[in-house]
Amino acid sequence: MARSTDRRTPAAPLAILEGSVARIAYRLSWLANFYSGPIYRRLEMERGLTRPEFVVLHCASHCPQVTARDIGLMTGLPKNSISRAVQRLLRDGRVSRGSDAADARALPLAVTAKGRALYDDLVKAFVARETEMLAPLSRAEHAEFDRLLGKLTARTDDWAKIY
Repeated sequence: MARSTDRRTPAAPLAILEGSVARIAYRLSWLANFYSGPIYRRLEMERGLTRPEFVVLHCASHCPQVTARDIGLMTGLPKNSISRAVQRLLRDGRVSRGSDAADARALPLAVTAKGRALYDDLVKAFVARETEMLAPLSRAEHAEFDRLLGKLTARTDDWAKIY
């Protein structure tokens, strides 16, 4: 098979996307990479914020009193990446650390005003990128895709294990 020299042409990725044995998983991974890769690269270049730092900020923005351990369970990110991200966000005044009377080892995180302002500004890029990614779908297809993703992510078995 001839290689395409223009990476923008649909033919280049289609061979691997359509021909893969784990076709759905590979295409989900492909979408996730092309959705998030450019955003995280831009965040790091323009704002000096790493992917784990944004993820911690995102989780803390949506889950008051979340712990680093909780973030690991929610995201599957390695503990060391989360720990480094938390330390940097604490140092930069974007999150604060509280205490838990029931568990002295649990150190819940809270987003500071500085962190909330940053998050609210940054999340716009994620929304815009999602809109761009989903543009080929009709409203009905978008709703069905959202419903199916919800079904896959709302599993209660132990499929999603921390790695």
